[in-house]
Amino acid sequence: MTNGTSSPGSPLGYVVRRFETCKVVLEPYPHYYLEDVFPAEYYQTLLHNLPGSSFYQNLYEVTDLKLNHFRHRDQRDLNEGWTEKLPDEIRSFWVGFTQWFLGLEFAQAVLKTFAEPLRERFGMQPVPEVSVEAQLIRHRAGYFLGPHSDLYSKLAVVLLYLAPDESASHLGTSIYRPKVPGFACANSTHYSFEDFIRVEIAPYRPNSLLAFLRSDRSFHGVQPLSEQDVSTGNRDLIQYVLYNKQVRQEQLRARNLAAHKGDSQ
Repeated sequence: MTNGTSSPGSPLGYVVRRFETCKVVLEPYPHYYLEDVFPAEYYQTLLHNLPGSSFYQNLYEVTDLKLNHFRHRDQRDLNEGWTEKLPDEIRSFWVGFTQWFLGLEFAQAVLKTFAEPLRERFGMQPVPEVSVEAQLIRHRAGYFLGPHSDLYSKLAVVLLYLAPDESASHLGTSIYRPKVPGFACANSTHYSFEDFIRVEIAPYRPNSLLAFLRSDRSFHGVQPLSEQDVSTGNRDLIQYVLYNKQVRQEQLRARNLAAHKGDSQ
């Protein structure tokens, strides 16, 4: 995790101040929706500097979870060295963005927004050390995401919407409650929409975000995208995830061991 620091006029400083205004909704699980996340001019610069589609990787091709609708989702991990292959004309923007966006101060600001529910969860124990992973994501027609609770190693998730205008606000992330009272899921299984009640939808509006604490009942998803839904552009966003660092390391280690075992058979 880098150590990007804020100043009053910096994008990071602006976002941190916006986080201070959020109001966490506790049901069906802790979450909030926030608008005007970035300075307006900075947001337009971000949109202008989004990489071309050829820079993304198709999710179906790079994931072990072979769900057919993943063919309609492309993404690019914002991992170490990711900016090196960017075109010269947009590289400097993303180098600067990555420095503060993946930094400690931004992570602490996200955690602070959930301070009360985190205290209820961990009590007198400190919040676990976190690690950060983030992706640029692009959804096309045919994509959907059934209700699921997310990976158990995640602590908090922030979905930053990169909508160019208000025309696709109905394409936001849906928040669900299971029809069976008390139902929970620890392993991020993707379920049928028919088994859940859609409580609300976080509108896919320019310069907005949805943030939530991951739990065994943090069910969320995306309704199917039609050709008409994305006729004026793809559904772009940035996914930012704070993981329980120790649990994530154990998870990745087990995954690598399983892959190595499979290759050697």
